[in-house]
Amino acid sequence: MFTAVVILGSAESAPLMRSLIAATGHVTVMRELPAPPGDYELARIVNSLLPDLVFLDLSGGQKALECMARLRELAPRTPVIGLGCSPEARLLARHLGAAGLAASDCSPEELQALIREAMESLHGGIEEHLYSFLPSKAGSGCSTIVLHTAVTAAALGKRVLVIDADLRSSVMGLMLGVTPIGGTQAVLQATAGLDTFVLRRNLAQHCGADFLLSTRALDAAPPEWIHYFQLLNFVRGSYDLILVDMPELINPATVELVRRSKKILTVCTAELPSLKLAQQRLAELERLGLKDERVGLLLNRASRSTPGTAEIEEALGRKVVHAFPNDYHAICEAIRNAAPLQPDTDLARAFAAFAASLAGVEYKPLPASMRSRLKGLLHLAST
Repeated sequence: MFTAVVILGSAESAPLMRSLIAATGHVTVMRELPAPPGDYELARIVNSLLPDLVFLDLSGGQKALECMARLRELAPRTPVIGLGCSPEARLLARHLGAAGLAASDCSPEELQALIREAMESLHGGIEEHLYSFLPSKAGSGCSTIVLHTAVTAAALGKRVLVIDADLRSSVMGLMLGVTPIGGTQAVLQATAGLDTFVLRRNLAQHCGADFLLSTRALDAAPPEWIHYFQLLNFVRGSYDLILVDMPELINPATVELVRRSKKILTVCTAELPSLKLAQQRLAELERLGLKDERVGLLLNRASRSTPGTAEIEEALGRKVVHAFPNDYHAICEAIRNAAPLQPDTDLARAFAAFAASLAGVEYKPLPASMRSRLKGLLHLAST
């Protein structure tokens, strides 16, 4: 929920404004003023309450427009939405800095859209440290990639948060050997009043990284875009990297994560069903208007017996950002011990290189151990 101050223009318009704002379901009104206040009172209210939004009844005419101009000076980062705007006043209100304008007979859905547009324009830009990982299909290894990228980046000294957004089918907690209580669902439902205590209480820590895990609860209310919007704004600046484990289908809530991500990485394997569905995921991202440079492809479980990166790039028309070799034994051992991968494996080195690229640090590969070299020789001898 967003907090708001409502400034009315007339007694006649007040009931309609109240019901319209309440019907959006996204706003908690902190203060309602019967008319545009004086300069001192307006400054006192805005600076003390610090509302997320201001709703201004523009049926008040010139005084309402003057109030809007003062609001833009006092709180340039607080969106002002004008309601009951006549066609004559619309152009002037836009010039004065209105973040949105609605007619007095607009629907709650139209006002919801205006609220979203206004908040996203001022407080919902692309997060430079946010990466979303989107599986082409279930079983592509998306959660495995997110998990090991996170712990590897933490080992590089980075502050890392993993957001488990696959709320119904999450395996992240199972891989960590953790049974989350509250987790992602609890934090999303608390975003209107989120504080550090609530967030820390619902985090799991593993190998230096913070994990916000899904409980997979069937009775939890599904989140809306506003919940992810407020969560991202709350954790902004607290982490060097935020990695999101997405569900395979982008929904009206998780689209906010995609919209805010610096890069969206589709995870696929070299199997035909996964590649076909990767095409579909890439098409979905294109329909959302995402630019090509923000969309990438990760190839998981690559081996000599599967098509190479060049073939996959040609088939999908998208560059493979990184490929991770197939090492089932190493992954099973890491999950069984709830521990990072052994650093002398090719898979661990692949994650180290990938995590370093996201973290913006130089990757310095460890020399291969005798065990690793012998394993490679034995593999060559068997082919």
